[in-house]
Order: sequence, then structure tokens, then C-alpha cells
Amino acid sequence: MTSEEPGTTSGTRRRPAWVVGSIAAAVLLVGGGTAYWASAAQGDGGTARRTGDSASAPRDAGDPSGPGIAPGEPDPSGAGVVYRADVKLPEAPAAAPAYSVSGEVAEAEVARLAAALGISGTPRLEGDVWLAGEAADGSGPRLTVARTAPGTWNFNRFQAGGDGAGNGAGDDCVRGKDTCGPATLPRDAGGTGGSGKPVSEEAARAAAAPVLKALGQDGAKLDARLTQGAVRVVSADPVVGGLPTQGWSTKVSVGADGSVVGGNGELKAPVRAADQPVVGAVEALARLNARSGGGGNPEPSGCASAVPLAADTPGGATDTVPCNPEPRPMKPPRTETVKGAVLGLAPGTVEGSRGLVPAWLFEVAGQGGAPGHTVSEPASAQQGTPGPKDGRTVPGFSYKEEGRKLTVNFWGSACSTYALEAREQPESVMVKITDTPNKPGQACIMLAEEKSLSVTLKEPLGDRKVLDATTGKQLARQ
Repeated sequence: MTSEEPGTTSGTRRRPAWVVGSIAAAVLLVGGGTAYWASAAQGDGGTARRTGDSASAPRDAGDPSGPGIAPGEPDPSGAGVVYRADVKLPEAPAAAPAYSVSGEVAEAEVARLAAALGISGTPRLEGDVWLAGEAADGSGPRLTVARTAPGTWNFNRFQAGGDGAGNGAGDDCVRGKDTCGPATLPRDAGGTGGSGKPVSEEAARAAAAPVLKALGQDGAKLDARLTQGAVRVVSADPVVGGLPTQGWSTKVSVGADGSVVGGNGELKAPVRAADQPVVGAVEALARLNARSGGGGNPEPSGCASAVPLAADTPGGATDTVPCNPEPRPMKPPRTETVKGAVLGLAPGTVEGSRGLVPAWLFEVAGQGGAPGHTVSEPASAQQGTPGPKDGRTVPGFSYKEEGRKLTVNFWGSACSTYALEAREQPESVMVKITDTPNKPGQACIMLAEEKSLSVTLKEPLGDRKVLDATTGKQLARQ
């Protein structure tokens, strides 16, 4: 049961494609959508089109080893990636669990991690952050943990303190001076500025073990190949509910003297949520290829945008901006070989918050002597199914409620038909506004208009948050 409102259908004269009228009061913002949930529509019809790409999930920062192309991402110079499996890929189980992360981090959890890092004393809460260590002058080891889930933590063993007069330690800065010399780490710090050679991979894993145990990640998959100067970094991908993870890594940095000098990760343990139907690895690999640029034809090159005429420039034939939409030259996609696949977990949205969703983890062979890597693709059977084909989304900016009726406000135009979709969860309601052009491929002056759409919820909104699927942000109450 939904409420529909007709879109504006006033005629507009033709102009070069997508030229925005100079009297527009706002710019239309569009973006990729996430999941789908049908409910209400606005406008004068039009054929539905493709669902937008999944909203970006939080990613692992990756190895800071220098510039390059992240695994699974398209080459910015034009080449895509095609993944080809040389083994038989697994079939899908009936369903797989998702895991949510909610609540707040307790003092005892912070104290346990602090002890493993060699920090004494009681953690203290400063605003929304737990703090452990750090002397009164700001020197010494310092652990910070976000109070709310997932409890992102960061540790640094060596910090410059002060002399009590506002001047920093470890440099020659003096209050009131514009310039000063560089700060330096202690020579025995084992940091990237220190001397010495990185410890062995085995020694680094041993040094990281107490930290990982305090996090409940002593069974994590470890990779200690990365070095940064005299520091060796241990990357730990935890096993959650018996499933391997990708993109939920803990990083522990070990100095040349074998001590832990830094680290970061998530402290709050994920909790099992509802099961989700999933697709097999073959279909997930096809999705990955579509997303990574492994298919399709080159898009036409862009055309020059309209430029306002000077006050003394006569109008006429010169008003038309020439455009020659020839296909832009593209590199052929590079091929990478998939050596295997396993069903695991990757970061995603669960019950309106950050969590772990079922995903296929593809083991990709290295090229040119480089080590192999893992590429993940969400495994949900609902990924890219119902919803407007080739559709776009626009963000909302506010909402109001009236009983079970939820109204979302957004910027739109007479050029498109809009539909409001809502997905209800115990703690939130995720809304998505899809944008389907009324006349695809034809010019239309997109003058921004404030619009609203309504949907009827199964239950009153209550104290649940309203989240926008396009931006991932919470909407303001009107």
C-alpha cells in the first residue's frame, strides 16, 4: 500500500543534451544505489532500467606499498580486468549468515587490549573515545578506541611529549616561531625512522599473538610479508563463525627490537544476524567481472559543456557546441586467473549498520612473479535483482512521519520518474529513491525541484533511524 504523486510534466524546449538551465536553483545529485525495496512511485511512467551498483562498503586500507591498482578495481587509464577461473567453482549453499556489530565498547574490553599492548593503568573515557596510556605531557604509548561499535582502535607506542611551556618534544619548535626542525623517533623505536632491520615473519607473528588473542582473533589468517623501513606489519583477517573474512583486517606493526609499535583494527566482535540466500561462485564471478570492467563496450567520449556567452557576443549559429561522440580509445582488459573460491564474509550493511555480509572470496594468482591476492564479491541472492534496470538513485535530505506513513524529501526534476523504496529493520529504516528518465537518450533541461514521496511502513517508525541508501547517512527529521 503506497502513496503516489504525479511528476511535473510541463514541456521544455530542446537544448544540447544535459545542458542545465541558468536559472536552476540547485544541482541534481545522483549516485549508485544499494539494495532494493519497492513501495511507491512518482512521475509519468517510463521503462524501468538497471539497478545501480551496490553502495560502497568500508574497505580495508590495503598494503601501503606504493601507488598501483587495487585488486578488483578498474585501471584508471582505461583497461578493465577479466577474471577467468581455471578450476571448477563451488555451488551455493541454501543460505549463509550475516553478522552485525552494534552496542558500545566496555571499559573491560579496552583494558584487556591495553594490557596486551603493555599499557598499564585504567582506561578513561573522553567524549566518545576511550583512551589508555599517554603521560600528562602527551608522551608515551597511546591507545584510542571508539566507544560505539565497531570500536575502531588505534595504537602508537612512541609519541612526542611537551616541556610544559607549549613546546613540543622531539623537535626544535619554539612557540611563536614559524618554522622548526623535523621531529625524530627514538633511535631504538624500531619505527620507519629508526635503524635496524625488520624482524623475521615468524618473530613478527609471535609478537602480534598476544594482541590478537586479546581481540579474540588468535585463529585469524596472518600475512607478515609487508615491511615499512625497520617495521614489519602483520595483517590478520579474522575467522568469524567459522567463515574467513576479507576487508575486516587487524594490523599490528612490530619494530626492529621485536616490540609492538603500532596497530589498528576493530575491537567489537561481530554477532550473528539473519541468514541470507546466496548465489554460487560462478554467478558472483560474473558480477565481479561486470563491476571491474570486464565486459561491455567503450562509452562515447564526452562532449564540451555549454559556456555562457559574454555580454557583447551575438547569438546565432555559434550557440551550438560541436560534439563528435567517437568511442574513446580503450586498453584491452587484462586477464587474471582465479585459482579457487571460498564462501566467507566481507564488510557490508547489516540491519542499517556496518557489519559483515556473505561474500565469495576469490584467490587470484599473481602476475609477473608478484604474490597472489584475494578479491571479494558479495554473495547475496538479492544483489542486483528486483529494482529498476539501468536505474539511478538520488539522495533524500529530510523526512517526516505520520503514523505508518513515511515521507522523504529530495531534489528531482520533470525529466524523470521517481520511486521510493523502504527496507525496515529493528533499529532503522533504509530508504532509496530511484530515478528513471522519462525519455532516455533525449535532451531535457534538468531544473531542480523539491519533491517528496511517501511509503506506508509495516509498523510506525518510532525511534528508528531513517538512513539514505545512496549516501549511507541518516536523514534529518523535517
